[in-house]
Amino acid sequence: MNRSFREHQALKIAKYIRSYYRGSFYIDQSGPFHFDAGRACYDDVENVKWKKILSQINKEIKKMGSLQMMTIS
Repeated sequence: MNRSFREHQALKIAKYIRSYYRGSFYIDQSGPFHFDAGRACYDDVENVKWKKILSQINKEIKKMGSLQMMTIS
């Protein structure tokens, strides 16, 4: 699955990654990225700014997971 986002919105991208688990996405002004196992991948990323964006997205994914666990308990 491939989706394009106009701007960096960590929460929207995190929801997209959580719903598809594996695929790729594109952020305008930043470029293409891919994700696997429900996490944004850093494999081919060399730009520090983009790594920070991916880190923020992964933090949002982690928060979403912990919120789900609290609501189930």
